[in-house]
Formats: sequence, C-alpha cells, structure tokens
Amino acid sequence: MRALLILIGLGILATSCDKVVAEDITEDTPVLILPSVNDTVNQNPVHFKWEELEGASKYHLEVVSPSFTSISSYPLDTIVTGTDFFYDLDSNEYELRLTALNGGYESQILGPVKFWVGVQPSGGTGGSVVLDYPADGAYENAQFSNGFSWIPVSGATSYEFSIRQGSDFSTGTEIEAQNGIFTSNYTVPSGLLSEGEYQWGVKAYFGAVETPFTIHQLLIDETDPNLAILTNPGDLTSVQQGTITFSWSNGTDVGTVQSPITSTLEIATDAAFGAISNTVSIIGNTTDVDLTPDTYYWRVTNTDEAGNSAGVSAVNQVTVTL
Repeated sequence: MRALLILIGLGILATSCDKVVAEDITEDTPVLILPSVNDTVNQNPVHFKWEELEGASKYHLEVVSPSFTSISSYPLDTIVTGTDFFYDLDSNEYELRLTALNGGYESQILGPVKFWVGVQPSGGTGGSVVLDYPADGAYENAQFSNGFSWIPVSGATSYEFSIRQGSDFSTGTEIEAQNGIFTSNYTVPSGLLSEGEYQWGVKAYFGAVETPFTIHQLLIDETDPNLAILTNPGDLTSVQQGTITFSWSNGTDVGTVQSPITSTLEIATDAAFGAISNTVSIIGNTTDVDLTPDTYYWRVTNTDEAGNSAGVSAVNQVTVTL
C-alpha cells in the first residue's frame, strides 16, 4: 500500500512539473502581419499585429528610428501579452524587431523590418500616397466624372497628379499633369479621357522632399456590350421538368477596352415579367435552372463592368411539362 501511494505521489509530481515546463521556442520566429515590409502607414495610432506563436506567452516589440544600425530615437520598447498593439508615432522612417517569449525561452528575432509613418523619403521602396478613387484596375464609362482622390498624407505640403495613356506609367503618353495641389483630389478637364487604358499617379511633397508616384490603372470603356441572342430553350418549345440549360450568345465585343460582361437571366411566369420566379447573374452565356411544370418566359440583359448596358434581349416562351 505504501509503495502504491509513493507511485501515485510521483505521478502527481511529474504531471505538475510537465505543466510548468515551458515549450522550447528558440528555433521559431514570429510572423508579422502589420506593418508589412517597406510599408507606409498613413494613420495613427500605428497598428502592430502578428500571428500567435505556439508556446509563447508574450512578445517583446522594439521600434527605433531610422534603423537599428543608426538609432536616433527609440520610441517603443515594450512587452505585449497579445498579438495586437497600437502606438502613436511621428511621421518618420522606422525599423521594428519582434521576439516571442515564455517562462524559459526566447524565439528567433523577427526583423529588422523597415517601415515609414506619414512620409517615405524619395528613392525609398513603395509609395507614401494611398490612392482612393478610382480603385486600381477600375472600369469606367462615358459618364465618368473625371474625378480622382487620395488619402491625405500627414505633413504633406502639396501633391502632384499625372495621368498617362498606355499600359506603363513610365512610358505612357501624358494626358494631364498638375502640381501644387493642396487638396486630396483633382478633376481632369472634360473631353480628355476617351476609351482606352490609362495609368494615374500621385506623389506627395514635404518641402524639398518628395515621395515616388503611387500608381493605379484606369480603363475607360464607352462601348455597349452586344444584345444577348437567346439560343436555348428556343421560343415556343417544350421541355421536361427538372434541370434545364439556358444559353445565349453575347457576340464579340468590338470596343478598344473589353470590360467583363455580366449576363442577367430572368425567368417569369408572365410575359410582362411581373412575376419573376428566377434571377441568375453570371459572367458567361449558359446556366442551369431547376423548373417545375408551367409556362415560362425568359430574357437576358447584358451589362459590362464599366456600367454600359445592351438593354433587354428578346423574350422566349418555354413550356415545362411532366
């Protein structure tokens, strides 16, 4: 009996020891989410975020300016128990390091990771101006307002705007350029932008210092898509109930810019489409729909991503039988 009690006691002791033994994380490295390498942060407080490292109980976050090899200021040296931290930083160049910790071990050091707050010096990597509208790769039609906007950069004294026609900003034909802009938006004179591909960019000035251009692509599509030609089921045909394939032809887009076309299929139980039973929007020209016995009417409307519409197709009537 005594031997049994001793064994039980040793087991409890071993279990307790296991619970307090820290996991060895010396070969692991934290994974940073925010800010990314060479990122420019244009808002305060700056959001620092990283993935949780298994076995870690806290993290050592260090931020210096401008770099760990040439420290002029050490604004942040803190221990964080979670995976998020917010801190106000002045507009400047920074580097950060992150180390995971637990009761007995330290991980590999993540970093140094270069980032900027507010301004990135000329010749740096990346851009300091965050473009707002239009979005990168956006399609616009003839009703485009010619208005462009970006997020104000803290400390900027002015901005320069440029829009160029072509697929490359550096070699494109400059359509419009303006510097000495003191707002965070600019409107291109009407009539300058016709159908085609453009690259537009904005840079910020901080006195004699300037950032690189931040660039977005813009595609102007002024050509309506083709009217859909209904092919299946044919008009006044009968099909059996169940899954029915609807198809149509969209023809060939003849525009210079061919923005993606969304086809909207509408199926109704009346010719006036007052009682629509099914609506399906797809990029393509065929889709399957389950229908029960009845008489149906169907049509297709083609609209491209720029907002141009071909209008409504002809209407086909189909009878679904048992």
